[in-house]
Amino acid sequence: MPRASWNGFLRLSLVTCPVYLIPASTAAKRIRLNQLNPETGNRVAQQLVDSKTGGTVDRDRIVKGYEYERGRYVTITDDELRELQIESSKIIDLDRFVDRDEVDPIYLDTHYYVYPDGDLAVETFRVIGEAMTHRNRVGLGRVTISSRERPVLAGPRGAGLVMSTLRSADEVRPAEFGPLAKDEADPDMIAIAETIIERRSGSFDPTNFRDRYQDALRELVEAKIKGFALASRAITEPPIVINLMEALKRSLAKEAQNEEATIATKRKRDKAPDRRQPALLMPVSGGRRKEKKESVVQPQPARPPRPGDGRRGERSSNRRP
Repeated sequence: MPRASWNGFLRLSLVTCPVYLIPASTAAKRIRLNQLNPETGNRVAQQLVDSKTGGTVDRDRIVKGYEYERGRYVTITDDELRELQIESSKIIDLDRFVDRDEVDPIYLDTHYYVYPDGDLAVETFRVIGEAMTHRNRVGLGRVTISSRERPVLAGPRGAGLVMSTLRSADEVRPAEFGPLAKDEADPDMIAIAETIIERRSGSFDPTNFRDRYQDALRELVEAKIKGFALASRAITEPPIVINLMEALKRSLAKEAQNEEATIATKRKRDKAPDRRQPALLMPVSGGRRKEKKESVVQPQPARPPRPGDGRRGERSSNRRP
C-alpha cells in the first residue's frame, strides 16, 4: 500500500476516530520524458539562479517569500509553516450532510481513500460509514493538504470511505454555451439519435478505457530502443455535416450492420463444433474390461481329388508301423 499522504481524525459531532488518507489514483505507469542535451545525450540539470546577480544558489539555502510590493518580499521559514496549524490540519469535521445526487461532479477534484488508523478506530469508522449508507448521504467538511484548506466530500464506498476535495465556487467557470436556436429540434431527428444511443447503450467498465496516446508513446519508445522506425500516424478529419438527417440515417444503418455482424459472430461461435476428443468429455469408470474374443474356425472349401491321391495314401499307410 502507498504511504499515507495525510494523518489525522475524522469527526462526527463528538465522535472521532483516527484515519489516514491514500491517493485513489496514480500516475506511476505513465511514461515520462526527460530533457537531454542533444550533443552529449546527458540529462539537463536545472539550476536555481539569482534573478539579479545570475549566480547559482544551492537548493538547501532557498527560503520561501511573498511579494507584497514589486521587488519587495517577506520571507517565511519552514519552521514557521509547520507551526502554522488550523483545526483542519488534523481533523476532518463532517459538519453537514447532503444527498449524493445533489453534488455537481464538476466540483469534484482529487480523490482519496479513507482508512481507519488502528484497530480501535474500526468500529467508529464502520458506524459512520454505514449510517451515511442507510441515509444515502455524503458528508461535507474541510481538510488542509499541501498548504491549502480545501472543502471535501466524504462518502461510503464498500466497507470504507472515499473522500474528494472540492473546487471552490470561484474556481469553477460558468458555462457560456451561447444562445441556442429558438426553434426546437426536429422530433424525427431526435428519434433517430435516441435509437443510435439505445443501440450503443451498455454498462460502465473502467477497464475498457486505455490511454491510447500513452500506448502509442510506449510503442514509439520501444521501437526507438530496438532501432525500428514507425509509420507516421495520420488522422483524417471527419467531413462537416451539411445534411443532418442524411447523416443520422447513415449512422443508423451503420449501427444496424454492426449489430447484425455482432449477432452473426456470436451465433457462429456458439455453433462451432466441439473439437475435443470424445473420450475426454465422457465420464470414465474404474477400468476397462478386456473381453476375450472367441476364435471361430471357418470351414474350408473341399478340394477336388487329384490323380494319385489314393496311391500316396496307400504308400503313407504302408510306412506306418
